[in-house]
Amino acid sequence: MDENVQQEVMQACLALLHRVSQQADARGLTGDALPTVQVSPRPTTKKAALAWLCKSVSEPESTFDQALDALWIVYKRSRPSSQTRAWVVQFLLDLAKREALAVPEAIQIAGTVCAFGLQDSPQQQEAVAILLALAQRRDLFFGDTVEAAHTLYVQSPKGSLARAQGAEMLLAQARWPDITVAQAQEAAQALAFARGRGMQSKAWNLAISVLIELARRPDLSFEEAKILDDQRISVSSTKALVKHQLAAKKQMWESVAQRSDLTSAQRAEVVQALQEYTVLLKQH
Repeated sequence: MDENVQQEVMQACLALLHRVSQQADARGLTGDALPTVQVSPRPTTKKAALAWLCKSVSEPESTFDQALDALWIVYKRSRPSSQTRAWVVQFLLDLAKREALAVPEAIQIAGTVCAFGLQDSPQQQEAVAILLALAQRRDLFFGDTVEAAHTLYVQSPKGSLARAQGAEMLLAQARWPDITVAQAQEAAQALAFARGRGMQSKAWNLAISVLIELARRPDLSFEEAKILDDQRISVSSTKALVKHQLAAKKQMWESVAQRSDLTSAQRAEVVQALQEYTVLLKQH
């Protein structure tokens, strides 16, 4: 890929990122979702991906997500030791570190680099460091910190240190002090419900243990118990862990039943929950 094409691709991606920022501002002002646009066909060859990238700015329906997909194609269709692959990786890392970049896009870009599978390379370590730094920030929207850790976990190669770090970060987030029950559950479930090739059974079993811990918290309110009950859903795992989850939730509702601040409607819901968990435990 010659320098002129590189410059065109860089300018196109920056312009699409700016478009993302403008769209986010528009949603913030109006509170409305943007209208759905017709997505252009995804290129499947390196040549087609580069051609799409170079003309993407002139097409109003083009998105940054499509640009990332196109860069993925360019990377995968290039030789392993080629200058093109090296340029794509470095360009994405430079994008992810831009100060003006919104957090969701930084996560998305760094996750793409992790997904390239550049085991033990400086570039892989740099992408991991970006995601870990975002995952540890307490000044960000909690959902973004969870997404950073989750992205690191699911996009890193099987058996890698990076994948283990993503799992550890999600478990740590679920135990952060001064977060709500809903936020703690969000972090634990992000790990517990992760499935796919190479996902670590040990990691999601630990996540299930955290969910059980949450259900056993003392002095849970009725509202918090409803959040944790999550439509009576237990994370699929070993029979023993499923039974532990059911028992913990039954114990949770027994504890909530002792509260003096329940309304008549709430007390009826508690009774219903206890009846259902009694049946579920007998079935297991």
